[in-house]
Amino acid sequence: MQNRVIDYLFAGAGASSTLLLMSMEQRGLLKDKNIAILDPDSKSLNDKTYCFWENPNEPLPRQCQHLISHKWGNVSVNQQTPESLSPLYYFHLSGIDLYRETQRIIQAYNIQRLHTPVLALETTLDGVKVQTDKEDWYARTVFDSRPPKFLPPKRNEAHLLQSFIGFVIKIDNPISNADCVDLMDFEVEQQGWTQFVYILPFDVDRLLVELTRFGHAPITHAEGEPILDQYISKRFGSYKIVDTETGCIPMSSAPIINQPMSNVINIGGNAGAVKPSTGYAFKNMFRHAEDIADCLQKGLQPKKKASHWRFSFYDRLLLFILRNYPNQGKRIFQTLFQKNNVVLVLHFLDERTNLSQDLRIFATLPFKPFLQAWWFDVTIRYRSLMVPLCLLLLSFGLLLLFHISPLVFNWVELIAFLAGLFFVGIPHGAVDHLLAKGEMESRPSIRFVIRYLGAAMVYFIGWLIFPLTALLFFLLYSIWHFGQNDMNEWQPRTKNPVSYLVWGLILFSVILCSHISETNAILSNLRIPSMPLSDQQGKVASLVLLVYAYAWGFWKRYPAMIITSGVLTVGIQLPLLTVFGLYFIGQHSVNGWKHLKQGLGTNNSSLFLKALPFTIAAFLLFGLLLYAIEIGLLHEFKDNWLTAFFVFVSCISFPHVIAMHQFYKKFH
Repeated sequence: MQNRVIDYLFAGAGASSTLLLMSMEQRGLLKDKNIAILDPDSKSLNDKTYCFWENPNEPLPRQCQHLISHKWGNVSVNQQTPESLSPLYYFHLSGIDLYRETQRIIQAYNIQRLHTPVLALETTLDGVKVQTDKEDWYARTVFDSRPPKFLPPKRNEAHLLQSFIGFVIKIDNPISNADCVDLMDFEVEQQGWTQFVYILPFDVDRLLVELTRFGHAPITHAEGEPILDQYISKRFGSYKIVDTETGCIPMSSAPIINQPMSNVINIGGNAGAVKPSTGYAFKNMFRHAEDIADCLQKGLQPKKKASHWRFSFYDRLLLFILRNYPNQGKRIFQTLFQKNNVVLVLHFLDERTNLSQDLRIFATLPFKPFLQAWWFDVTIRYRSLMVPLCLLLLSFGLLLLFHISPLVFNWVELIAFLAGLFFVGIPHGAVDHLLAKGEMESRPSIRFVIRYLGAAMVYFIGWLIFPLTALLFFLLYSIWHFGQNDMNEWQPRTKNPVSYLVWGLILFSVILCSHISETNAILSNLRIPSMPLSDQQGKVASLVLLVYAYAWGFWKRYPAMIITSGVLTVGIQLPLLTVFGLYFIGQHSVNGWKHLKQGLGTNNSSLFLKALPFTIAAFLLFGLLLYAIEIGLLHEFKDNWLTAFFVFVSCISFPHVIAMHQFYKKFH
């Protein structure tokens, strides 16, 4: 075990670590520090090529001047006439030169270098515990440049690979212009992907010719080498391979899995430096390194690198197109460079354009694939808003009808309520027998049915004997269940039980307190003390809670919470059953149904058919309850079917809430 605590430990010895070491050295941050670099690779081979475009007077080319091996002033796309990059240049650095720079810094500052992988990081009282396959290290600050891991992409997100196979070749027939980079040449087989050739002329007779693929699967040597050979032979004639280069870069619009850890600073690809739509990262790594070094010098906490939301959106659209319509990739990139000034395009890819320039560029691109990608992105990203938006419109319509014709309103409310209960309200709780194994083919055992009905029956008896206790119990588990359902819809990747309880409490308090007279009528029928509030006081209390809900929604950026709060606000002016039905059926049950479909991997019709027998059974049970009330067996509910319905729903909900809680733990 390492006895002393390292000041700075680098988990990885790639380009991002080199750039950060250079920035720290420039500011004198490496002097008199205990530093270690851990990486299983010896970094002794020229395995990578790094390129970027920039004005030569900017900090990056000036600080990396001694590492830059080549630069070009012109670029071409699809072998078109070369276009000047002025005032920019396209710069090249070789991986081996960066590794040698790392070795120079290691020797200059007596840095420890170990060829071992970092397996895990753990926060301790003194800093960070770094686990390796040999021993544990302890560091005050860790710079983590290990390869990123991504969350599973949502339907509007894509995770592709930019893979490439390159030959450094010597040609017999020298080219006429060695000052032009062939950025993209699509005159190769696409093979169902987006593929192009990238050429860097190091001299008139020495070039890097690289076949690049944007796609799900990395290009193999068996696929790529024949295409490269055919391309080179056709364009340059006879050649000799001097060196080879292969690689694979993730192109993902899915978030990187990064657990926030004190004293751990992610760098490189692990910090999101790789631009998803192009794979370029060197300039982003340099900027991030400079920011980190500045913060360390000033004693500040370095900030996480973040892309502007506009460009993240553009990247997401393009990756969606490349994933779903790969045949469009060639057309999009060709059009991008043919119809726009190359310097403007490079500034756009560098995320340095303004919105007006972005719109000018998009106006030149194929319209249909971007419109399709945009529409799909909107419907997926904002799908959680669709239900509350529809409910908000419906609540306004019902409020208008309520004031115009109460009689028509009553019939519309009754028909809609019963239909909603039959098609989604009861069915979303009628497939609990499928949830234990998470399989659509699961069949309810007799034991399951007896247990389920037994729990509901015991709870019903509790209502008859201890109504106040039964009510409090119902409110407690319903508050949790409703809050859990909504939060799993709005923020499925965030697990916060406190937020479940707070949101559920707001929901029930607003619905009940804004209808004090109706609520107290139900409580009176159940022999439960009334709420000590007047109608006016209840409405004021509800509005106060709604102000909090609106503020919470804006603060956390939960637009669905804001809209749902709007539904509850309108619901203050509607009857209790109406607002309860709007939320319980229109939002809670619909969202629960959607979660069940996703978790069980099925569709609406299959799930409804599975629920149908139990849905019918639930209606029959409620009919039996009404019959018992009618013949005088349950006089507590005489002349108040709403109270009976309320109790019935609470009884069948009790075992359902338990089943759904286990479901959310497993599938969300």
